[in-house]
Amino acid sequence: MIQEVEFTPDKLIWSADVSREEIEAVIKAEALPKGTIIKLDRLFFEYEDKSFITFCQSNGYPVFCDAKIIEIPVKAIKIAESYLQYNPFMLNIMAGACSNRCWSGKTEELDALKRFADACRKVGTKSCVVTVLTSKTDQICLAEYGRSAHEQVVKYTDLALNAGFTDIVCSPKEGKVIRSYPKFSNIQINTPGVRLPDSSKDDQARVDTPHHTLKKGAADRLVIGRDLIRGEGDIVDRVKINYVKILDNIKNGE
Repeated sequence: MIQEVEFTPDKLIWSADVSREEIEAVIKAEALPKGTIIKLDRLFFEYEDKSFITFCQSNGYPVFCDAKIIEIPVKAIKIAESYLQYNPFMLNIMAGACSNRCWSGKTEELDALKRFADACRKVGTKSCVVTVLTSKTDQICLAEYGRSAHEQVVKYTDLALNAGFTDIVCSPKEGKVIRSYPKFSNIQINTPGVRLPDSSKDDQARVDTPHHTLKKGAADRLVIGRDLIRGEGDIVDRVKINYVKILDNIKNGE
């Protein structure tokens, strides 16, 4: 699918794998436009209080809590609730970890993914399933799942749809596959593994450029980390410079 490339700040998720002080500096300087979503991962919250979610959101930057929850069902929901008390923009859980495919019955018997999605819905937080990590090659996926990456992502997206999720995380390569299924039309796609043409893939296996990802309709939001902070010197200056490069690629690149 080819579509006109349109971009607004809420289509960018900054994967902020830096210190709290650096994130605060970027926010205070408005190095990224307000409305840009900031992704904070589980490791960040092992060192910082979850109330930092409130700081970011009160300054105009919604927070995607990249918790990647993977636990037994009862504990998974309790972990989710520890984030949801701060009403983040979005919270995620690993797709294959907590499902028993029980969509009806007593509360304690219900599929943990469904309970997770319901808990998110109650507080207005978008519920997100992590499908296949973008660091996995197709060969690894075949060995691990017995399926290609895109086949496994389709399987997990179907699970997310049945559980009532609003969002998934997948690579740009699978995003365009998901968009070919009419039944997934209301699922929103968040794509890590987005790189500028001259950037290193680093540890990512299935990648594409910002321009191609949006043009192919493979994402509702781009998740970009390293390409926003590459370079040397003050992080505010780096983010400002790299943001312009990303915008140029979206509008004019390949």
